[in-house]
Amino acid sequence: MHFKRPKFYTSFAALNMSQFFSALNDNIFKLLLVFLMITIKGPEHSNTILALVGAVFVIPFLLFASLAGSLADRFSKGSIIYFTRLLEIIIMSLGVVAFAFQTALGGYTVLFLMATQSALFSPAKYGVIPEIVAKGRISHCNGVLTATTYLAIILGTFLASFLSEVTHKNFVVASSFCVLIALVSTAVSLGIKKTKPQAATTKVSTRFIKDILATLKRARRIRYLFPTIVFGAFFLFMGAYTQLNIIPFAMQALDLSAIQGGYLFLMTAIGIGIGSFLAGRFSGKEVELGFIPLAAFGIGVALTTLFFFRHNFHVVVPLLILLGLCGGFYAVPVDAFIQTASPKADRGRNVAAANFLSFLGVILASFFIAFLGNVLDLSAASGFFIVGIMTLMLSVVLLFVMADQVMRLLIAKVGYLLWNLKVMGRTNLRLSPPALLVGPRTSWLDTVVVMATLPRLIRYIVPIEKNALKRKTRFYRLLRIIPIDIEYFAPIGMPTLHEIKKELQLGHSVCLMYPVDLPEESMASWKAALEKHLQEVAVPVIPIHISRTAPPKGVGHISQFFSLFKHPIKVSYGSKLQ
Repeated sequence: MHFKRPKFYTSFAALNMSQFFSALNDNIFKLLLVFLMITIKGPEHSNTILALVGAVFVIPFLLFASLAGSLADRFSKGSIIYFTRLLEIIIMSLGVVAFAFQTALGGYTVLFLMATQSALFSPAKYGVIPEIVAKGRISHCNGVLTATTYLAIILGTFLASFLSEVTHKNFVVASSFCVLIALVSTAVSLGIKKTKPQAATTKVSTRFIKDILATLKRARRIRYLFPTIVFGAFFLFMGAYTQLNIIPFAMQALDLSAIQGGYLFLMTAIGIGIGSFLAGRFSGKEVELGFIPLAAFGIGVALTTLFFFRHNFHVVVPLLILLGLCGGFYAVPVDAFIQTASPKADRGRNVAAANFLSFLGVILASFFIAFLGNVLDLSAASGFFIVGIMTLMLSVVLLFVMADQVMRLLIAKVGYLLWNLKVMGRTNLRLSPPALLVGPRTSWLDTVVVMATLPRLIRYIVPIEKNALKRKTRFYRLLRIIPIDIEYFAPIGMPTLHEIKKELQLGHSVCLMYPVDLPEESMASWKAALEKHLQEVAVPVIPIHISRTAPPKGVGHISQFFSLFKHPIKVSYGSKLQ
C-alpha cells in the first residue's frame, strides 16, 4: 500500500518525518504520564515517579533488542516500520483509556507497550537507511535523522507542558493529541518504499542475551565495528546522566527551580541537533570515525568546565550547547558506521546490539547518579566533573584506537580546504568488493596526498629503509600503515605479498606505494611478481598517478609538508595524467 510520491518526497523524507512524529509521541506521552502521577500522588513523590517512568521505558529496549534485530533482518524493514506505526495508533488509544481511568497500572502498562513498539521500530529505522539512500549520503542522512530526533525531544518537552496547561490538566484531551500524532506518523510512513528482507532464511530468536553476545562476537571480525558499538553506548550513558543531573545542578549551583532546570537540558538538545546536522554535512560521502575521539575530548572539556563555572549562568548555557554540539559529532559517525560496516544479513542485529548496550548505559547512568549523590554525597557539579574526567580518559583511549582515522580526517579536510588539489577518476574507486591500488612513492608526501583523497578505511603498505623501520614500527602500527622493509620491493617479496593477501581476504582495500628509485630491471621484476601472486586473490588493480612539485632537498619534514600548500597537486585513479 504505497502512493505515488512527488520528487521531493523521497523514502528518506518519509522515514525522517515518521520517526520525528514517533519520537515526539514518546516524549509527550512520557511527560503526560509523569504529570498525571504527580497530580495523583503529590510532588513529594516526583523523584520516585521519574525513576519509575524511566525504568519502564528502558526495559523493553533491553528485553526485545535482539528480537527486534532478528525481525529487521528476517523481514522487510519498510514493512516493519509500517506495522509498528499501526501498533502506535492502538497503543496511544489505550493510553487515552488509561488516562480516563487515572490508573497508575494502566498508565505504566501503556508506557511499556509504547516503548516495546519503539524498540521494534529502532533497528528497522536505522537499518533501512543504507537500503533507501546512496552510500555517499549515509552520513548526511544520519545527521539529519539525529537532528530531527532531538528537535522532536525539544518540541515534545514543550508540548507536554503546553497541553497540560491549556487543557487545565485534562489528560484525556491532552493524550488524544498523541493518537492524532500516531495517525500522522502512520500516514507518512506509507511513503517509505518496501525493501527486500536481507536474511529471509534467518530464524527469529527470542534468546536475547545469547544472541546479543553472538552478534558482538561477529562484530569483532570487522575492523572498528565492535569498538564503535561499545563506545556508542557510552554516548547514551553521558546523555542520560546529563539529562538526570541537569535539574539538581540547576537547583544547587544556579538557584533555579526544577522546571527552569528542565529547560536547561533543552540547550544540550539544541546543541546535539545542530552538531548532528553539521557532522552529516562535514562528513560528505565518508563516514568520519575520526570525529569520535575529537568529539569525546570536547564533551570531556565541556563537562569538567561546568564544575568550575557552575555559578555563572551566562557561561553554563553556552557550555551546555557546546556539550550537545560535540555530542552530535560523536553520535552521527557511530550510527552511520554501524549501518555501513555491518553485513546486510547482520545489519538489524548489530543496530539492536548497539541499542541494548546503549540502554544498558542509560540504566547505569541512573545508578551512577544515585551512587554519587546519595552514597558519596557529592554535588551535581562534582558529578559533571567526574563524568568529564571519565570522558577525557575515554577520548585518549579512542585516540589510540582510531589514531589513523583522526589523522586521515585532518589530512583530508586540510587538503580539500587549503591545497590546490585536483582529483580525477573518482568513478574508478568502487571498492566493494575490495581492490588493490598501486601508486609511486617518491617520498612520504605521496602517501599523505593519497590519504587525503581515498576512503578512510584503506590499508597502506609503504616501503621503509631498514634502519628507519625499527624506530618507526609502533608509529606506523598506530596509524594502521603496514611498513615493509624496502629490500622486499626489489623484486617484491613474500612479506609484502602476505600482507596484501591477508588484508584483501579480510575485505579491506589496500594501497601499495612502491619506491620509484628502483632500477629498471628490478621494477620490471617487481611488477611481474606482483601480477603473478595476485592471481590467487581475484581483485581489481587500480593504478594511481600523482603530479606535484617536489620540495627543495635537505629541508625538514615540516617544511616538506607545507610545500603541499604552495603548488598544484593532481591525483588520478585509473587513467594516466595528461
